[in-house]
Amino acid sequence: MSERGRGEFWAFVAGLLAGGVAAVLYAPAKGEDTRKKIRETAEETYHKGEELYGKGKVEAEKIYHDGREKAEKIFAEGRTKVEETIDYVKDKVHHEEEVVAESAPKTKK
Repeated sequence: MSERGRGEFWAFVAGLLAGGVAAVLYAPAKGEDTRKKIRETAEETYHKGEELYGKGKVEAEKIYHDGREKAEKIFAEGRTKVEETIDYVKDKVHHEEEVVAESAPKTKK
């Protein structure tokens, strides 16, 4: 995951946490209940964040490996095509050289 993506992710988590805390603080309840709700909200948000991060990391690794496999396949296919083309051109040049050599007038010594 890029640095930018990590920053956005943690900003999102912080926003969720701040929203949860604000909602709890504005709800009428005893201080002890409010602190308990804040702690529970923070723990839930943290665990959800860990879960999202883990899923994102796994998905990013899968995309990376799939892309790498495709790139390696395309590279190998391209290399094969280039080698085939080189062989084809060499054969054509060799054939043309033979034709020219056969059609050239033979000189007597």
